Amino acid sequence: MTPLRRLLLSLAVVALAQTAVLAGMVADRTQLLRAGREIVLPVVPVDPRDLFRGEYVRLGYDIGRVPTRLLDGPAPARNAAFYVVLERKADGAWSPVKVSAAMPAETSPERIVLKGRTMHGGPFDDGGGTAWVRYGIESYFVPEGRGLELEKLARDRRISTLVAVDSGGNAAIKGLLIDGQLQYEKPLF
Repeated sequence: MTPLRRLLLSLAVVALAQTAVLAGMVADRTQLLRAGREIVLPVVPVDPRDLFRGEYVRLGYDIGRVPTRLLDGPAPARNAAFYVVLERKADGAWSPVKVSAAMPAETSPERIVLKGRTMHGGPFDDGGGTAWVRYGIESYFVPEGRGLELEKLARDRRISTLVAVDSGGNAAIKGLLIDGQLQYEKPLF
């Protein structure tokens, strides 16, 4: 095989591998949005902008503040992922009931597991207080000019997110609900 052919073959293999990795990422996200279990979480957004991707709403959740006393077992390693078990209350709200470093087995329809990370390292070591947790569902890109309107609606507690959760605790926003009605739906692609 000539050096030119070897080079072209190598370039083709590299391009194919990169394409496969990107396709896998898109397929994972699409599968999560299509088949993940859905939960609705009330939000409190802030209206920032991203120069490259446009206007988005930063979302905060009550489940983002987890009492460290809920830790079951050893504390998660610093900056490592951990799992938060949420339980649906009678009013439909979800709240944390347990935190663990390992994926817990939860089978109740009133419970779901989300994978999270602490926002500031690993405060589960202190045994008291509150851990600030991020789940990867803290921002949502909106049509240009809609961010301020959504921020106002959030202050009035009229916005919730529709979130898909897979069996591994990974979460993705499917859409935004205003007064319980789906208004913004994230496309699969």
